[in-house]
Amino acid sequence: MVDAVKSVVLWCAALCCGGIRAMEILLHIGAHRTGTTTFQCFLQRNQTALSEAGVAIWTPERTRNGLLSGLVRRPQDITEQIERKGARSCGVMRIQIAATRAAGMRQLIMSEENMIGAISNNLRERQLYPLLNERLLRFRAAFGDSCTRIAFGIRSYDAFWASALAFAVARGHRTPCRADLDQFVTQPRTWRKVIREISMVFPRADIVVWSFERLAGQPDRQLQLLTAGVDLKTPLSGRSDWQNASPNLGALREILTLRGGEHAAAQLPNSDGRWMPFDDNQKEILRAQYQIDLAWLRQGAEGLARFVDSPADHDRTTTLQARGSEVAGMNSPGWSRSGGYGYGKQEYLV
Repeated sequence: MVDAVKSVVLWCAALCCGGIRAMEILLHIGAHRTGTTTFQCFLQRNQTALSEAGVAIWTPERTRNGLLSGLVRRPQDITEQIERKGARSCGVMRIQIAATRAAGMRQLIMSEENMIGAISNNLRERQLYPLLNERLLRFRAAFGDSCTRIAFGIRSYDAFWASALAFAVARGHRTPCRADLDQFVTQPRTWRKVIREISMVFPRADIVVWSFERLAGQPDRQLQLLTAGVDLKTPLSGRSDWQNASPNLGALREILTLRGGEHAAAQLPNSDGRWMPFDDNQKEILRAQYQIDLAWLRQGAEGLARFVDSPADHDRTTTLQARGSEVAGMNSPGWSRSGGYGYGKQEYLV
């Protein structure tokens, strides 16, 4: 409470003196399994250099420490108490945004993919970010029309769902059956729908979309796109650090065996590559759906978003293949027994 009061005093003093200048609010909201943790760790590692350049950052280290309390919830589960808590969080965020502006920052980056819903909710509902409008609208009171730019990464559906499923199985969920996989193939939501809904909630924001296939492992390039070319005085480190990758087949077999799932482990392919639970027909359908999304984005996305797909962004296929056998992120926070996602002091309900 004392810090909040100090922030208000600082903001009011700067306002009275005419010392507050415009500050851009930049949101990086996902999607999950598109290198978000890599980007967030890159920001956190270079926090000092970014601050010197006038860029403040809010990563999960901050957002999942109570800042978004009451805001990241399934819309159908919101109670009056949760609504009050969410309103208070929006007020706290407004105060902290004002203090950041008063401190002379030119840009504030908030990178938090759980704003659009936890990955576990996608798996439970067998849909791609259901009720997204309702989720994002809860943040409007914090940002209003001050959100300048929103960055959003997408990924081919077969790889996106496979990565999410591997992540879930490693944390205690059962392996999916054929009926489960068919539901992911036939679910009605697309990246196009997700982007349209983001633009509806933040109509004045510049929405920048990139693909995992193009920009995976390039957090420095993502930073430049999000900030529209921040001028850095100090070289940034950690560009090549790969964080929170889904476990490969060897790791999954070991995890399943250790928890008594020998039969499930035996059903997995006998290799150490990435797990692809979908069969050839399912993969073909999912990849065709993704190509429709990419075509829509390349044709201008109805004026709703800018797609980063220039030849200058070199193909990362070789890099991705070289890293295909890596197992990273196995010490990351796990899903809670209640179906949420634990991170630091805050547990996220889906």
